[in-house]
Amino acid sequence: MGGKKMKPKSTEQREELDKLFMPKNVAIYEATEKLSYFIFGFKSQGFDLNNLYLISPTKNEIFGIKTYESIEDVSEDTIDLLILAVRREKLLESLKRLLEKKKINFIHIFTAGTGEFDEIGIKIEQELKIFLDKQADTLAIGPNCMGVYCPKGHIAYLPMFPAEAGNISLIFHSGDLHSRTIMDGHSRYNLTFSKGVSLGNCVSLQVSDFLKYYEKDPESEIITVYFEGFSKYQKKEGRFLFNILKEIKKPVLILRGGKTKRGQTAVLSHTGSLGTSERIWNAICKQTPLIEVGSSLNELIDYLFIFNYFYKKFGKFPFEERLKYFPKGKNALVILWSGGLGIIDTDRLTQIGINLPLFKEDTVKRLRDVYPIKIGSLSNPLDLPWLSRSDKYVEVCKAAITEEIDFVVMHTNAWSMGDKERFESYYHNLKLIKEHIEAQNKLLILILTETPLKIRNEYFELLIKDGFLVYSDLRRAALAFLALHNYGKQINKIHRKST
Repeated sequence: MGGKKMKPKSTEQREELDKLFMPKNVAIYEATEKLSYFIFGFKSQGFDLNNLYLISPTKNEIFGIKTYESIEDVSEDTIDLLILAVRREKLLESLKRLLEKKKINFIHIFTAGTGEFDEIGIKIEQELKIFLDKQADTLAIGPNCMGVYCPKGHIAYLPMFPAEAGNISLIFHSGDLHSRTIMDGHSRYNLTFSKGVSLGNCVSLQVSDFLKYYEKDPESEIITVYFEGFSKYQKKEGRFLFNILKEIKKPVLILRGGKTKRGQTAVLSHTGSLGTSERIWNAICKQTPLIEVGSSLNELIDYLFIFNYFYKKFGKFPFEERLKYFPKGKNALVILWSGGLGIIDTDRLTQIGINLPLFKEDTVKRLRDVYPIKIGSLSNPLDLPWLSRSDKYVEVCKAAITEEIDFVVMHTNAWSMGDKERFESYYHNLKLIKEHIEAQNKLLILILTETPLKIRNEYFELLIKDGFLVYSDLRRAALAFLALHNYGKQINKIHRKST
């Protein structure tokens, strides 16, 4: 890319990303009705439309918002965020002209068809890189990306994103997966997010820049990354990423695309990133508290659910104190009403590394004193048919939750919701058990099987609203628990070595 030495961007500048996520003003060039999702995204988040500048040489207004023929007509001296949406042939020329007229802090290059597309696109992207490196005061995301989401900054690129701010922040190479994580996480588990960025081809800002920013950001307690590989424009990105992950004290969940050779071929036509070998990634995982997710968006969202639950309860504590509350072991107590299902659960949990410890003699005696059982089983799994509405149900469950148990798995169902009295007595018991378990700083995970029944979905929504951890499948729940346990184990180990 030529022999001319480029002016490096300062570390301080890369860390100051507040204006990207919370811009005082935003300009869109060239604005058209086709970009409605950006405009309605800002509207849905409550962005001040007086500070949204639509630049269009052919329109007087778009969706009732005044347009400007040229960026020179905008009264602002500095634009915090420019969304650049032009054909790739006009990309470099437009960028040069805009930066001649205004100081621009951040540019979201929406334009696709560059380095991920063909030889012409690669050449355009290389020229773009050279030009951006010379801009001392301007940083960019993209090209080929959807952009930024931040409820506190009142910005989003889709109107369906939640306006409530949360504690999860995202860094995604894929705009679609970024969008799905936000929308599915919110609709399924009522997850809310602090910040999110779709990075695309990473000509300027890299994954490591956002990791460093989120590490210092008090509103980003949990970090999620969808990663396709290292940018070909930053040869030291692997080292930067490793160094940050080694020191970071926040959970970083990574869903990695391109794990297979065939997948890496798909990556080249998506963001043009350079894939990484399994050997390198295994080394990174061993030396950092990174949480790698399997190749599934559902799995990522399941993990976010349990981490979000944990950090809502323990995130207020200082780092050293919080370390004490991660699950120490992998011992589960299973509570249900079916002997056959208990056997299947025992097999499934054991196969993925979860222990179901047998009760000790004193525990068995205590259980029998509480409930001289005539049907079912006072063992682990704890089989308690026809008891869930009784006071005895709560007593038996409490007696079974011994010190060696790390988490409780309880099957539930919506069958009694049609009978108000029956349901209220059962649900009251469920809340009492939840309170008892949480008072011991343990986890209760409910399993509510997926069915097409409306009453099931109503029950699921009620459980989520009342703060229950509830999954539709035992394996998904167990894998999420293991991710939390393994992270706690690894971060404690790293912290002990460093002190």
